[in-house]
Amino acid sequence: MTISGEESRDWKEIAADWAAGRWRWWIAAVLLLFVLNNFVGSVVGIMGFIALGNRVVGRVLRAKRVVQQVQQIVTNPEDPREEAGP
Repeated sequence: MTISGEESRDWKEIAADWAAGRWRWWIAAVLLLFVLNNFVGSVVGIMGFIALGNRVVGRVLRAKRVVQQVQQIVTNPEDPREEAGP
């Protein structure tokens, strides 16, 4: 309903007035989204570095184990485990 002498406003004007009246909340929401995005990006980056470090350490330990096995074969070629065939 309209008051006499006042034009009716459409929903676009009402929505624009509502959004303009809460511009501080819009800025806060955008800043919060920015902060959360940076936080999540940091967490994912740290997890990536941990995975990379885990992969490198795993390869180093595997190579160390192979070197120890080769050294054992070289120093003790008569190992009974070698002779136990299938």
